[in-house]
Amino acid sequence: MATSKPTRIALLSTIIQKNIEIIDAYFDSNGLPSPSFDQDYPSDLAPEIHGARNAVLEATDELSDLMLGPRQIAECHPPQHTSLVGIQAINRWNVADNLEENEEATFSEVSRRCGVHEDIFKRVMRQAISKHIFKEPRDGVIAHNAASKLFRSPGLLPDYISVALDDVWPSATRMLDAWGKWDFSQDPDKTGFNLVENTTSSYFQSMRSNEKRRKAFSNVMSYMQSRPGFGSGYSHMISAFDWNSVSKVIDIGGGLGDTGAYIVQNTSKTHYVVQDLPDVIEEAIGRGMYTELADRLTFMGHDFFQPQPMQNADAYFLRWILHDWSDPQAMNILRCLIPALKPGAHVIIQEFVIPPRGTLSFYHEKSIRCMDLAMAATFNSKERDIEAWIHLFQSTDPRFKFAESNIANGSNMAIIRFTWDDSISVTGEPAPTT
Repeated sequence: MATSKPTRIALLSTIIQKNIEIIDAYFDSNGLPSPSFDQDYPSDLAPEIHGARNAVLEATDELSDLMLGPRQIAECHPPQHTSLVGIQAINRWNVADNLEENEEATFSEVSRRCGVHEDIFKRVMRQAISKHIFKEPRDGVIAHNAASKLFRSPGLLPDYISVALDDVWPSATRMLDAWGKWDFSQDPDKTGFNLVENTTSSYFQSMRSNEKRRKAFSNVMSYMQSRPGFGSGYSHMISAFDWNSVSKVIDIGGGLGDTGAYIVQNTSKTHYVVQDLPDVIEEAIGRGMYTELADRLTFMGHDFFQPQPMQNADAYFLRWILHDWSDPQAMNILRCLIPALKPGAHVIIQEFVIPPRGTLSFYHEKSIRCMDLAMAATFNSKERDIEAWIHLFQSTDPRFKFAESNIANGSNMAIIRFTWDDSISVTGEPAPTT
C-alpha cells in the first residue's frame, strides 16, 4: 500500500514540533525559564535560538493563514483596522505608569488614575490584554505582565509607539489619497502625513517646530539600537570595514555622535567628524558626553542638502540616512558630496537591504513590506534592494564605483561601500538642486 504524502499543514506542524524541541532543550540545558508572559521574563529571547525561533514563527504564521482560509484572510481577520487601538491607548493614557509593577488594581481604579471613562477604559484594555499586553488575573482586575512593563518610564518604547501609532499609522491611512492627489509625487511634502496634518511642511520640517515630535523621533533612533538585528549594527560596522585604514571620517547626519564614539573607541587613529543640523549638534555638545574622545571626535553643524564643506576626507559615512529620502532627494544629497571627494575616497552607507524576492518566508516579507510602505506614508521614501542602492549611486554619478556590500550574521543592516573613481569619464556634472 502506497504511503500518502504528508499534507502541508502536517509538515508545518512537524517543523513547529521539531524546533520547539530544540528551543526547549536549549532553555533546559542552560537553566533558563521557558518563554512566558510573566512580568519578570526578559524582553528578548536568547539569540542562540534565533534559527529555531524563526522556523517556529514562519511555520506558525503560514499554518495560521491556512487555518483561517481564503475568506478570513481577505477580510483581514481578526480585524486589523482597530487592532492597534489598545496599544495606542496604553501609550497615550500612560496606563503603565499609573499601575505599579507588582500591583493589582481594578479597572475602575486605574481608569480614574488615567482620567479615562471607566467603561471605555475596560473595553480598550481588554483588547490590549487579548494581545498579551497587561493581564486580567481576576475579573475586573488588571496587572502588569512582561510586555506591559516595557511601557513604563523612563524607557524608550513609549516614544517608539508614539511615532509609530500617532504619526506613521494615520499617515498610512491617507497614503493612497496622497498618491491620487499629487499624481504619485516623490516630494517629501506630498505624503499621507501632509493630508493628516493639513500641512505643507514635510515630516522632518515639522520636527523643527514641534519639540515633542523631534525628541520622540530622536528617542526612536536610540530605541532601534536596542532591538536585536539593529543594535548589532554597531559591532558590524567594525567588522565590515577597516576604519583604521582611514585617517578622517565625516559622518553625515551623525546625530548625537553615538556611532562616531563607538568607531573612535574601537580604532586607534581615526579622526571622526559628526555632522548634523546646528540644533542637533548643539544638543550633542550640550550632553557633555565623549569629552574624553575630543582629540579624535569633533562636531560640526551642516545641512546635507548643501555642498559638503569638509573636503578630501578619506571616508564619508551615511548611516540610516538615505532610506528617509526618495530617489530624487537622495541623489541630491549625494551630489552635494561630489565637490569634496578626492580620488579613492570611500562613501559608505549602512542601510537595510531588501533581500531578493522569494528568499524570505512571508512572515519576514510582511515586516519588510510594511516597513517600506511606512517610509512612503511619512516621507515618500522607500527601502531598497542592493540593485536599487547601486542604481541610486551610479545614476547620480557613474564615478561612484560600487565596491562591496555585506551583512553580518544576525544583523538587519548592510554596510555598502562605494569608492570615488575620477578616471571615469562623465559629460557635465549636475549641480545640486535646492
